[in-house]
Amino acid sequence: MSYGLAWLVFVICAATIFLASRRLTAAADEIALGTGLGRVFIGSVLLAAVTSLPEVATEGAAASMRLVDIALGDLFGSNIYNMTILAVAGIIWGRGALLGVASTSHLATAFMGMLLSAIAALGLLTRPNIGLLGVGVEVYIILAIYSVGIWNLRRNRISEAADPNVSALVQLAGKERSLTRAWAEFLISAGLVIVAAIFLSRSADMIATATGLGRTFIGTLLVAATTSLPELVTSIFAVRMGAIDLAVGNVLGSNIFNMNILLVSDIFYRDGYIISAGSQAHAITTLVGLVLSGLVGLAILRPIPGRLGRVSLESVIILAAHFVGIYLVFLHR
Repeated sequence: MSYGLAWLVFVICAATIFLASRRLTAAADEIALGTGLGRVFIGSVLLAAVTSLPEVATEGAAASMRLVDIALGDLFGSNIYNMTILAVAGIIWGRGALLGVASTSHLATAFMGMLLSAIAALGLLTRPNIGLLGVGVEVYIILAIYSVGIWNLRRNRISEAADPNVSALVQLAGKERSLTRAWAEFLISAGLVIVAAIFLSRSADMIATATGLGRTFIGTLLVAATTSLPELVTSIFAVRMGAIDLAVGNVLGSNIFNMNILLVSDIFYRDGYIISAGSQAHAITTLVGLVLSGLVGLAILRPIPGRLGRVSLESVIILAAHFVGIYLVFLHR
């Protein structure tokens, strides 16, 4: 594949992911209200899983081609970009601190993301190279923690479903469109997203080689930004709809779901365990993601007042931390 063709394929895939993701938001909201599961749960689990499909496809393809640093850079870099999405969504919302009006139920997801990132960072730095059935021990630990966290989130969603405001929205959603149609749109959009994502890895590797910037940096910057497009688009549309918890749940849920994709990477990577084989520079990316998750969690717990011009101070702090993190990754690429 030529350099020019690689960029063309990359742009086409990004556009397809962007357009398909627009339909996910409305369908997910209808499912949340129509089923009574609520926006926190649907955003953190169902929508997060689907908008993370580009990472799943990219990880599997990159790992099978032994593009370890493209795979890990995409995964951990996406977690950084996802936090930045909340800052962008807050700017678009324009009513002050967005995270200050989100449900405190998101705190568990935010702090679980910090824990999973810390485990991944330890794996990158210590390289245990221990596992079972082709999967590293740190991946099993991440899967176990994620499973317990989702089970706990499912228990807590009962209180949200009992909210009378949610009940009224359920009736409204039922009048507008059927739940069956919402599921159909959701699944079709998800299919388009994953097909487009399959072609990202090879084109990204070609770009990394041609530019000389390296696979670690390209994976973290270029591929991660593109595969985070579904989270960006769905979160922006959710905020415009007033579904704040759907947007926040989508972003934070995607971060913890992404860590499970290490299982896919280990399955497709045949030369050992992918975390042990990756560049230790990725530990910087995971730790930056951990810091950003901590900032988001604190903003939910204690809203950050104030503005810088028309932008909330909350968004300014998150964006500043993001750019510092990207610079650190660039220095250690």
